[in-house]
Amino acid sequence: MEPANPESPMNGIPDFMACWDYTQPAATAERFLALLPQLTESGDLQALLELKTQLARTHSLCSQFDEAHTLLDEVEQGLTDATPRARLRCLLERGRSFNSAGRRSEALPCFEKAWQLALKHHEDALAVDAAHMMAIALPSAEQIRWHQQAITLAERSKEEGAQRWLPSLWNNLSWTLFDQGRLDEAMTLQHKCLDWHEAHERVKQAFIARWSIGRILREQGKSDEAWVSQLALQEAMDEAGQAPDGYLFEELGELALLRQDPEVNSEEFFARAWFLLSQEEWLVREAPERLARLKRLAKL
Repeated sequence: MEPANPESPMNGIPDFMACWDYTQPAATAERFLALLPQLTESGDLQALLELKTQLARTHSLCSQFDEAHTLLDEVEQGLTDATPRARLRCLLERGRSFNSAGRRSEALPCFEKAWQLALKHHEDALAVDAAHMMAIALPSAEQIRWHQQAITLAERSKEEGAQRWLPSLWNNLSWTLFDQGRLDEAMTLQHKCLDWHEAHERVKQAFIARWSIGRILREQGKSDEAWVSQLALQEAMDEAGQAPDGYLFEELGELALLRQDPEVNSEEFFARAWFLLSQEEWLVREAPERLARLKRLAKL
């Protein structure tokens, strides 16, 4: 969701947010550290403090929560009335660190305060971020209100940064509705995601939306339609040169199991899914039973 060119200056300051790769936090941290001297010399206190909040986020994504909080403590000590955006980012990253560590009761006040402060300072993109984090941290029954607040603000905002949040927000709300059994509404939102990504030529994200549509079709009991949809997705990904995807193989395995087609071997799909997904650290840590089931169904 960030700008593509990290070298593009903003008022003479490098656009450090363009350095983000959320799937590679350690590599991102190295890029941030390389920018620290330049931002220190620039004299722009707010930009420097903002960069440090993002460096803290790289620690949080690596489950280095003590390091994240220590860095955010340092940022807090440097905040002034002239650094409102840095204060916002500090609240957001503090909340994210708490939430990722399972300390939701401490995370929620950070997100709510960030939401209120962002509205006060007309920082629409950060307000949307805060609302979307409230939705993530709250129980399922309370999520929809915050999803909808974030979407309403993003749709009305003139900030491009806020508008770029829309497909992520639609996706998040879609899965909340999915969990509540509101499958038709979830499907409508995934089609909105797909249309947005295709219009903006975001190929990988469009593939994810297509996978989500297939997953909802399976939940609706339309296994044959879902099977055709996911096979078409696999073909499109192969043609686009995309790497094999464990989640797609997992879904194909589940559909093959459901359809009981004697000409289709579900074990092969589950084996490929297990091989790829067992290399994902967060799944190994958070969902070992899911990986064990894949291995069992693959008969490995």
